[in-house]
Amino acid sequence: MKYIFIVNPNSGNAKHEITLDFLQSKFEPKDEIVLKETKYQFHAKELVKEAILEHADIVVACGGDGTINEVASALVNTKIPLGIIPAGSGNGLASNLAIPKDIDKAIEIIRTKEIKTIDAGRVEDSYFFSNLGFGIDASVIQAYEEKQKRTFSGYMDASVKTLLNYKSKLFRIYIDGAIIEKNFYYLFCSNSNIAGYGISFTPNADLADGELDLLMIEDLDVFEQFYFSVLVLAKKIDIMEKARYRKVKKFSLESLDNEPISYQLDGEFQTTNLLKVKVEVVPNALKIIY
Repeated sequence: MKYIFIVNPNSGNAKHEITLDFLQSKFEPKDEIVLKETKYQFHAKELVKEAILEHADIVVACGGDGTINEVASALVNTKIPLGIIPAGSGNGLASNLAIPKDIDKAIEIIRTKEIKTIDAGRVEDSYFFSNLGFGIDASVIQAYEEKQKRTFSGYMDASVKTLLNYKSKLFRIYIDGAIIEKNFYYLFCSNSNIAGYGISFTPNADLADGELDLLMIEDLDVFEQFYFSVLVLAKKIDIMEKARYRKVKKFSLESLDNEPISYQLDGEFQTTNLLKVKVEVVPNALKIIY
């Protein structure tokens, strides 16, 4: 077997020490182990293309949600399965798949567990495997990245500061033949049931059900914003009166305030020059080991 490991040396708190010698010690002598380190954003996608040309049997992403997204995106609709060693901060997809942060245990899963197939989400030309967020969710991730403090406390600090200044945005949603036009505080589309740091906005999401889970929350006043935060931590957001939750295969989102749409995709903030985007599920998109 030829395993190609794509390692982000700067993910999370950069405490992991994944070296070629370490990896070779965990596999059989007959296995071929190759390590490739990322050097800049989106480099992982390029390294996966190299791995495909080098006839990898398994490609392993070693890093946070952003690195895993890059590697997985390049493996969509190929026959090569993805292995994961979670070495980031949030680790949303790995948590959903019950892949531990302990490197030895994660490697054991890659060596012994079976290959399964999961869905992916797609917004325009970009894939997501865990979640996609608009509104305040995107603003929180933007503030989180600006702090450059990839910890749970950093995430909570960014959340609180964003909460205090955020104003809902006017969107039009085209979904299942209906049009919904409202000021939305929070729009969250998920393929997995964990967003990161163990937080769940969509506890009923299933990676292999051929659908995405869409959470829509209308404009909130200050008290309702606090209530929303409490329900998120308690994993009971479904009881909020202004929350709409539904399974979808596709929808389109249009900005009505003349501001281009921005979003967070698997924990990475993204900007566009678009006023309307299309989101859809891609069934059976990715082979993965867990």
